[in-house]
Amino acid sequence: MRTRYIEDLENIRQMEKNISDLIQLSYDRFKLYLENDQKINLEEIIDLDHDIRKYAADIERFCYDLLALQQPVARDLRFLQMSIKLASTYKRISNHLAQAAEIILEFPLRAEEKDFVKTFIKNQKNMNLNGIQSFEDNNNELALKTIEDDEINNKLFEDCIHYLVKLTKSDLITPMELSEKVLFYKYFERLGDRLAKIADYSTRL
Repeated sequence: MRTRYIEDLENIRQMEKNISDLIQLSYDRFKLYLENDQKINLEEIIDLDHDIRKYAADIERFCYDLLALQQPVARDLRFLQMSIKLASTYKRISNHLAQAAEIILEFPLRAEEKDFVKTFIKNQKNMNLNGIQSFEDNNNELALKTIEDDEINNKLFEDCIHYLVKLTKSDLITPMELSEKVLFYKYFERLGDRLAKIADYSTRL
């Protein structure tokens, strides 16, 4: 019975890594779109959102089952509690990426904007990898570094807003595009917050 329980915990860890890989794939599809402007890449991000949310729900159910049947204590209890929060956070990350993709389907990015997004993606892909690694390894030092990396996203968001203001002053952007682009960059700023939150979970194990 104990062997099965340990295997179940390892299965949850593997499921979490699999979701992290799918998030990484979503970022890769976004990056590919920036390079070739093919909308199919954005559509794939939207499709991936469905898969990620399903896998995250599976983790939540698995964790609740173990909590009910095994009544874990100490570190195992904290791991399952944080895993439920992690799954919920990954749902939000996936949704933010899908929502951002939907905006760009209607309002394509300018060359300068693509540079902003490329920097967002580079930083957030690293945060995604480091965040899940710190969680699975209980690596507090890596977790704190990942949390600090969110400052890059915050600074980028400010730069993006300043850029949109310049477009507005030059009458180079419509009110509708402006409102959607502000939301688009806010999604990426929130993505940084969510990825930092995953690293924060590891500090609570």
